[in-house]
Amino acid sequence: MTDFKISEEEELLLKSWDAPVSAAERSHLATLIQQDTSLRNASEQYRKIRDIFKRNEPDSFGPFFAERILHVLKQHTENIEYQVFFFFKKYQLLVTGVAVALLLVNMLLTDRLSLPSIFGLEKEVEDVYEIDLYEMLNP
Repeated sequence: MTDFKISEEEELLLKSWDAPVSAAERSHLATLIQQDTSLRNASEQYRKIRDIFKRNEPDSFGPFFAERILHVLKQHTENIEYQVFFFFKKYQLLVTGVAVALLLVNMLLTDRLSLPSIFGLEKEVEDVYEIDLYEMLNP
């Protein structure tokens, strides 16, 4: 990175634009600008840069900018909510049918009517009441 250094004359020039300078400094600067072409060119370049960066009025996003942004966000939120609702609405009957079918298959493949056996849990719990279907059907 190169060091950017300015001369004392350029520093006085920049200072004269932003801060009050004494009459002696102002007359000294005027004679320097008349005599030195490089300082005159630097003064012109600094003036152009200042004009470019100077803003006459603040930037604006236009009227009702916040309301427009909130409206767009609300539309996106409603769209996402609709997609989620539609996805579950579309497949809820299928998922319910598969769950009921799996429960029925587990019930038919087990010889006991208990919650652990229906859900495929072979570990028996003593606190659960069991109904033995084959004993009740075959006296």
